[in-house]
Amino acid sequence: MDPTPTLKFSLLADRPEALPLIARWYFDDQGHKIEGNSFEQTCERIKGRLNRDKPPIHLLAVDGNRVVGVAQWKRHEMSEYPDKEHWLGSVFVPPEERGKGIAQKLALLLADTAKSFGVREIYLCTEQLDGGVYKRAGWVPYEQTVSRGDKVLVMVKRLHV
Repeated sequence: MDPTPTLKFSLLADRPEALPLIARWYFDDQGHKIEGNSFEQTCERIKGRLNRDKPPIHLLAVDGNRVVGVAQWKRHEMSEYPDKEHWLGSVFVPPEERGKGIAQKLALLLADTAKSFGVREIYLCTEQLDGGVYKRAGWVPYEQTVSRGDKVLVMVKRLHV
């Protein structure tokens, strides 16, 4: 049985009231590590990227009225791979919502979204060196590397357009 039967999906562009929550998640998770960054700057950066028809596109997972996850289709995530254009990134599900398949559903829906725009492959970077949820969702290892001092796995999903 699906543990999230009421889960719906929405673009952040269509639910701008969720922006402070998403910015808080991003800032508390990783953004505070960026020298000179602030919660307010994180809000402004996201506010400038509320797209519906081109990347970056933020996709929200919503259970009832509660936002329970977010992911982003973006361009050029890692400078080490300038020829890899389309990326799944900024996936965040709060700890109390993990283990329900939310991240996997977000990832698959964003891949489908990218595919609908004619994208043929989408990459991601994860600290889960076994591929974790992304492997189960059809991404395959591309390369293990080091990014910002951490070992990471770059993965790719071929989208049959």
